[in-house]
Amino acid sequence: MSDAVSDGIRTFHVADETADPDAVLLAHQVEALASKPADPEAMLAGLERLHDDAAARDPLGIADELVRVLVAGDVPADRVRAVGRWLAENGSNRGAVALGLVLLGHAGDERDRDLIVLLGALDTLTLYAAVALARSQPDREQALFLLAQRVDGWGRIHVVHRLADTTDPQIKDWLLRGGYRNTVLDDYLALLAATTGDLRGALSTEPVDEPLLDSAGGILATLADLEGPAGNMTDYPDAPEVIDRYLTLVSTRPPTVARVTVALRLAELLASGIAAWTDLLTWTWTDADRDRLWRRCRYLAEQPDWKGTVERALDDADLGRFSAALWPAIELGIPVRRRIHTRLRTAPNDGYLWMMLLDYDSADPTLGIDHDLALAAELLPLDDLVGTPTLELGFGLGEPLHTLDIVVSRLDEHPGKGWPLIRVALAAPTIRCRNMALKALETWPPDLVTSTIVEAVTAARHREPDDKVQAHMVRLLTSWTAST
Repeated sequence: MSDAVSDGIRTFHVADETADPDAVLLAHQVEALASKPADPEAMLAGLERLHDDAAARDPLGIADELVRVLVAGDVPADRVRAVGRWLAENGSNRGAVALGLVLLGHAGDERDRDLIVLLGALDTLTLYAAVALARSQPDREQALFLLAQRVDGWGRIHVVHRLADTTDPQIKDWLLRGGYRNTVLDDYLALLAATTGDLRGALSTEPVDEPLLDSAGGILATLADLEGPAGNMTDYPDAPEVIDRYLTLVSTRPPTVARVTVALRLAELLASGIAAWTDLLTWTWTDADRDRLWRRCRYLAEQPDWKGTVERALDDADLGRFSAALWPAIELGIPVRRRIHTRLRTAPNDGYLWMMLLDYDSADPTLGIDHDLALAAELLPLDDLVGTPTLELGFGLGEPLHTLDIVVSRLDEHPGKGWPLIRVALAAPTIRCRNMALKALETWPPDLVTSTIVEAVTAARHREPDDKVQAHMVRLLTSWTAST
């Protein structure tokens, strides 16, 4: 896990983390360097010691406590700034540079803006740069906005959350037009964009241009996911009115796959029984409202020109446009299984295609799981996927092992199917593959468990490096023995 991902998860999902006690020691080092003049040689030696000590520590765990100690000690700000500036400019390790940013946030000023923004463009330092800008710059919002446009992933999430109270029209418009998008999950910023950006007001003010309308659809589709890690439609007071206004606007515009998808995502949400959990809602909702909007969503999506847009995308040579059309096609009852089979022959390790294929109950009775498994056995280099078992999870996107993992993970729903794939998964180097193989075999009726299967699991047990997985294999073997 990268430092940026770790900081992001801890910031948003781990509360009341205990500060690192070493923060006090580092603060005293800063205080000693900043409190009294020293000869250049001694000063440089002290800075280098501080650099090395900071490099060995977790910056997220020490930041707040370190600043608290400095504030209590009334250390001269200009000298603290000089120490922070030196670390930020000369640091060769993330921890040391992050400490420099923490100090500039405490004691820096507008002279440090360009340096902080420059360093903040590095994803592993964005959180510290965002805090430093918010604390040190007189034009806080514009400084954060500048950084927000340069970063993505967790970095953008950190920065945009510090713009949640903005009233700046430019920033609000940027949020609505895509500022909420990031490479982690749009869920972290979609609600903030809708509320801070005033989505209701923007859609109510003519003219509403196409980019704004489509970005609004993206926000609504994201909020429709009630299982996301951040706020969703139940937390959005303007939801009924905004959904209504969005449907009115798109009904007068040319259909696109994205617009069909948004309408269907909203229909799925509206059909899921929002009225059953009204205690979660921040807005008034009635069954009549829900039914009316659900009917509008379905009516739009099922119009011949809207449905035709999806069907044409399924024949598009571009794999991205084809993939985007799969979910709405399934929702509209358009057969896709044969089309996915065809695409997989040129993109055999496209995980999304495999998931759509295996999770889709085809209305075509001539194709089913047997055809899917035969295709997987044909396309995957099965003999090459056997290897020395390790503790690696194996989430490499686009890799044959990940494809095998996806396929085998669905086989617990098809007892007795897919032994050629399960056999390889049992002997795969990645631990998740082996676990998925065992999960599938647990569902097999005893009369289908042959001596070949028992021998394969026994051999896998002797090679298995993980105690829990090995115990799982033993339990499985014991259950088969008991049933004979």
